[in-house]
Amino acid sequence: MTSDEQAPTLTSVMTFHAFLHRCLVRPYEPTIAECFGRSDFRSRGITTVDPPEKGTKKKGKFIPNPQYVSKEQIEHYITKGNQYYCSRLSELIMYVNKRNSSFLARVTRRLNLFYDQILIDEFQDFREYDYELIVALSDLINSVVLVGDYYQHSVSATNNSGKPFKKQKEEVTYTDFVEELRKLKFSVDDITLSKSRRCSKDICNFISEKLGITIESADINQGVVKWVTGDEIKEILQSPSIVKLVIKDSKQYSFEAINWSYSKGDTVDAACVVLTDKFEKLNTNEFSIQGIHTSTINKLYVALTRSKGNLFLIRASDFKKYKKDYMI
Repeated sequence: MTSDEQAPTLTSVMTFHAFLHRCLVRPYEPTIAECFGRSDFRSRGITTVDPPEKGTKKKGKFIPNPQYVSKEQIEHYITKGNQYYCSRLSELIMYVNKRNSSFLARVTRRLNLFYDQILIDEFQDFREYDYELIVALSDLINSVVLVGDYYQHSVSATNNSGKPFKKQKEEVTYTDFVEELRKLKFSVDDITLSKSRRCSKDICNFISEKLGITIESADINQGVVKWVTGDEIKEILQSPSIVKLVIKDSKQYSFEAINWSYSKGDTVDAACVVLTDKFEKLNTNEFSIQGIHTSTINKLYVALTRSKGNLFLIRASDFKKYKKDYMI
């Protein structure tokens, strides 16, 4: 849905944390307060401020944080000003349900009364307590649809590790992830949204061949993959109609640029991706993704799939010849 489009009638659109606060926490605050023996508790909204961590490691030694409060106390989930920490809303709900096993059942009865269906987008971005809560809710909600792209997981600056994409120290593969969802009784549909409505057939074929990620095109837009070398690099970097995508530190350049991971969700008319050393041989038959970290491959995948038109690629070695001319 674009910014100038309106949501369908009788449809609520909200962020995940707003959904948790409005539908699962605020209406049940007396029950939540009771779990902590705090019948006097009254909240004052929510905050995106990070809560105190349990501690830090320094030279192999764990140093506890005196500001940290254990999860058995309500202060673990709120600020001194009685605002809920966004990042601990799911943890709070799961803890209350552990103390009061009928809590989620009560919450979802209300959800089922007011909503025919609940849809959660970007499912691949949810970790740990958020993921566990979504799974628990899905068992009780009459109709829920989870939409996501496995290959876009672990590309943000935060929330990159943990369940369901880490099993001990091993990365969970696409096949393992789908199998896990099926074990949880989800019906997995990998067909309906399998074709990109953004990228051309040429770009999709390139990604499938080089990154080993199966992606097809709905063939709505036209565009080709072009390798840029020589003086043409300057033309591309200076062109206002072509969005430049770099691995990190986009603000250090005089041309307008976006970090690979930050471009997630964007659609542009034309994009230029500046590659890193790990992808120096991307245009050759010698290239292999073996040895490249999953999150790096996923970030590149995100960058390569932003353009609905042409996709320009610049090798790291070629970019370095011009880089200093564009440093701020």
